[in-house]
Amino acid sequence: MPLRGDDIRERNEKIVLRFIRDSLNTGSSQSEVVQKTGLKAPTVFRIYTRLENLGLIEPVLSKGEASEKIERKGRRPTAYRIKPNALYMIGLDFWAESLTMGVFDLCGEALLSETKALDQSLTAVQVTDLIAEQITAAIRRLKIKREKILGVGVGAPGQVNVITREVSFYSRIKDMTAFPIAAELEALLKLPVTLSNNCAVLALAECRYSLRQPQNSLFMFLLRAGVNGAFIIGDSIFTTARATTIESGHIAIQADGPRCPCGSKGCLEALLTELHDRQTSQRDWLFSGLLPADVPSASAAGTGVPVSIDSARAAAPSRSSVAETPSAKLILDQAASYLAAALRTVARLYNPHTVLFVAESLNLAEAVGQRVHSLNRDYASHFDAEQAAIYAQAYDPVLAQRGAAELVLDVFFNG
Repeated sequence: MPLRGDDIRERNEKIVLRFIRDSLNTGSSQSEVVQKTGLKAPTVFRIYTRLENLGLIEPVLSKGEASEKIERKGRRPTAYRIKPNALYMIGLDFWAESLTMGVFDLCGEALLSETKALDQSLTAVQVTDLIAEQITAAIRRLKIKREKILGVGVGAPGQVNVITREVSFYSRIKDMTAFPIAAELEALLKLPVTLSNNCAVLALAECRYSLRQPQNSLFMFLLRAGVNGAFIIGDSIFTTARATTIESGHIAIQADGPRCPCGSKGCLEALLTELHDRQTSQRDWLFSGLLPADVPSASAAGTGVPVSIDSARAAAPSRSSVAETPSAKLILDQAASYLAAALRTVARLYNPHTVLFVAESLNLAEAVGQRVHSLNRDYASHFDAEQAAIYAQAYDPVLAQRGAAELVLDVFFNG
């Protein structure tokens, strides 16, 4: 079906708006947009005029230009940028222990970031109600007009179906099976909701903002109460043929291993969670307290830089290894052997350019990442001529919020 004129106009406007957004505060001139997009100059002129009239963009003026503005009415500024607070996105990541939420403007500026603990007795419906209450309170506090909110991006735990917009299965919150959380939130908030897996939204943000490698593929392992993974390729979250997010925590490592909450046996998650006696609750972080706490690698802007684990670093002791007790070393060695086996399966299926381990602390992520790197380097097969670069990172709630908000932004720009 051919595109209608209105559809073409809207598409072109969003192409230009995204180009201007990507230029950040330096702004983009009409001539730059013509050159980069191939749109005709009169078309770009009309789009700039319309976007400015809609209050979405504004001229970039130097101090001198601003003071002379009245005298230069006839001369259009050459560069425009996104107008702060023109539009907003809300991003949220939750799991059994907590929910973390951020509000961002169209420029990507974080206007609010907060984290709330969740009571372990809450059901899926009660968690959904609480999420809606938190979002409503944030909108009121910031005095944002609802018509300026593009939508809410949600990173949910467990396997997510992005077409039905349901959480297919998550064992740690009661009744969160085939649960239509996006539709429930839309009914409560009267705002559009975009849903994906919480590991996937964090991986998307890591790829775009921390590693800054949107052109490369990334596989990320998130060690939280259990373990999950996400694959980013082509600057997008990979989903299966049935439109579900992947569940690498349930890769079978041992055919006759321990029973997993998913119903199967020998899953990666089941093997990891039984290693550490201090993980007394299904809601604790994996290996919490096993290593000394460290200074988080995150930043207030949600753009913390991951630590690279190359061959030289992998051969040397990690920063935390000097503080490892014999029991901690035993647990981490065994955990790394399971994760290394899972990564070999991941490498056969996806062959990513980069692998990232995210955990409660950078010390833990780095200790695991170095062990996995060493194991897979020492037992590389003929399929591993080009091994993925490995990085470690502490979990950053603002980055998770930002990744969830990116879901909204991608729908807005790409439809």
